[in-house]
Amino acid sequence: MGKNKIGIIGGGNMGEALIKGLVGKKLFAPNSILVCEVDIKRAQSLKKKYHIGAGDLNTVVAQSSVVILAVKPQDMENVLSQITEHNKLFISIAAGLTTKFFEKRLGGRPRVVRAMPNMPALIGEGIAGICTGKYATAADLRKAQEILNTIGETVIFKESMMDAVTAVSGSGPAYVFLFVEQWIAAAISLGLSKIDARNLVYETLAGSAHLLRKTGFTASDLRAKVTSKGGTTEAAMKIFLKNNTFGKLMKNALAAAKKRAKELAK
Repeated sequence: MGKNKIGIIGGGNMGEALIKGLVGKKLFAPNSILVCEVDIKRAQSLKKKYHIGAGDLNTVVAQSSVVILAVKPQDMENVLSQITEHNKLFISIAAGLTTKFFEKRLGGRPRVVRAMPNMPALIGEGIAGICTGKYATAADLRKAQEILNTIGETVIFKESMMDAVTAVSGSGPAYVFLFVEQWIAAAISLGLSKIDARNLVYETLAGSAHLLRKTGFTASDLRAKVTSKGGTTEAAMKIFLKNNTFGKLMKNALAAAKKRAKELAK
């Protein structure tokens, strides 16, 4: 067993983000990172790009002390059924699947950490909620945080909150992208070119996000500052806030995402 090796099962977008983060932050040497990816061309591409190792499922698991399970929730049961070695730290990034799900299927006393990163991890700016299973230790949690911090930030939660984390931040980037899509479309409807609409929206979005992070003001504070009585912003806000339609829509959308996260574990 490789004491200082890490195996990544699944070389998709999030799997690659983790490889990139681990190599970039030099947490593991490239020759200590192994990937298992069923798409042979994809596996070879990752191997060549990051100078890492590649192998089949049981080879990667056998040689690693930490195993990251980065496959889709619907494929997880099949993957777990093939794993025969359980004395590892297993880190799952699959939405909805509980630590009990892994403990039951792996058998024995597997040390499991459940994580829910999000898409900005692709550029090292993600955030992940994490929690531990029954047998994972404090040292395991620290190791998982160290690994996941290579692609952004981590926040520790009780497992009972993980479906909410999935709904809020795991699925959250899609909410932002949908809002941006509609914002650009509305800008074009006002006569702006597609390029100008996109640039105005992108830069306004990026600047506003940085303003939130750097000033210490809440979103409500900043909204109040930009909304002058009788002005153009107030006119737009009246539409957004009429009958709390936007707020209700957000609550219903997140509730649906949380409900689906629970269903994935069944």
